[in-house]
Amino acid sequence: MKKSKFIIPKQYQYFEHPQIDTDIRVSVLRQLEEDISIYDNGGIYKKLENALAKLFPAKYLLTVSNGTNALYSMFFGSNIGYKDEVIVPAYTFFATATPLFQLGAVPILCDSEENGNISAKDVEKLITPKTKAVVITHMWGIPCDMDSLSKVCKKHNILLLEDCSHAHGAAYKNHVVGTHYSDAAAWSMQGKKLITAGEGGLLATNNKEIFERAVLLGHFNKRAKKEITLDIHKPFTITGFGGNLRIHPLGAAVLLPQLPKFKKQLRERRETAKMLNNAIEKLTGLSNVKTPKSSLPAWYAFPFLFDESKFSVSKDEFVEYLNDIGAIEADIPGSTCPMDKYEIFKKPWLLSKLYSEQKKCFADQEFNFPNAHLFHKKLIKLPTWYGENRKEYAKYYIQALEHTVYKFKK
Repeated sequence: MKKSKFIIPKQYQYFEHPQIDTDIRVSVLRQLEEDISIYDNGGIYKKLENALAKLFPAKYLLTVSNGTNALYSMFFGSNIGYKDEVIVPAYTFFATATPLFQLGAVPILCDSEENGNISAKDVEKLITPKTKAVVITHMWGIPCDMDSLSKVCKKHNILLLEDCSHAHGAAYKNHVVGTHYSDAAAWSMQGKKLITAGEGGLLATNNKEIFERAVLLGHFNKRAKKEITLDIHKPFTITGFGGNLRIHPLGAAVLLPQLPKFKKQLRERRETAKMLNNAIEKLTGLSNVKTPKSSLPAWYAFPFLFDESKFSVSKDEFVEYLNDIGAIEADIPGSTCPMDKYEIFKKPWLLSKLYSEQKKCFADQEFNFPNAHLFHKKLIKLPTWYGENRKEYAKYYIQALEHTVYKFKK
């Protein structure tokens, strides 16, 4: 395709996140001098978890090495194990569910609502006597319908677990996601997440048993000795379950200075998301993703939907053109997609002997997820911006969208 004369100025094409400022540099250098290996819950770990508790209020918080291990800790802490069925979103990033394979559990994929989040109605259809938990993801930072999901899980006496990796600070009915409706929640603090340690993760729960089991999984000896109090767990404090899932102190030092600034970042991301939302409402062929009533998304990314019937080009060509005129962060998600695409959710026994006797559990699944596939087929995402020049980024990306729509609309 021939490129237009219009192009976004270079300084507004790519937004740097996280913003490595003086506070982060000072924090890391200070931690280098203080300690680069901590064995208990003291030092910067204590400071970090206390600060995180102000943003994500729960009785028990545990920092870990990455978001995948936060999810693994949550599943192990919830005593999910061999042959347990766990209902998971058909549309998410695969790490929401893949830690279950380390436990011999069976992920049961569930279709989504029209906004990509898991469907409570479809969850209820999939519940069996073997169902131990439902895992949800707040996709792109848009909260799930927590009232409906909570009601279903309570009715059937099964656990509700949240993957909040896209949704730091998102709220549903004035409750921060991950802190009110569920039995436990996990966040990723990976490089591009709203708050980041480079690599890091967080588990939060109000359930002491879940917390202590998560500690035993990856925080043996010194931390376990301090925090394990239930009689059933005390004999295992020294060895734990043998894992080391601690966040690195230097990662903690990167994360800690971001926390006092996070609410401001969140407000500003919501501001630029609103600008994008208002612009897309006026553009033929594009539409906004619906958000539940009484919810405040975190806008880890800004998703919108593309109606190919309204354009003379495909979605791929539309985004390619956006990239060519400087909207280089306009993107079509790849690995975040309907998970029936991946062989691991169909034939895990080819990798793990834990599944050699469970082939029928996977053969019996229908793997039919029309809403998830339709959402993925239509989805394009943009960043959201914060900081002094946030409105300039939004303005130029909106102009790029307008220009591209007008160029290719039928």
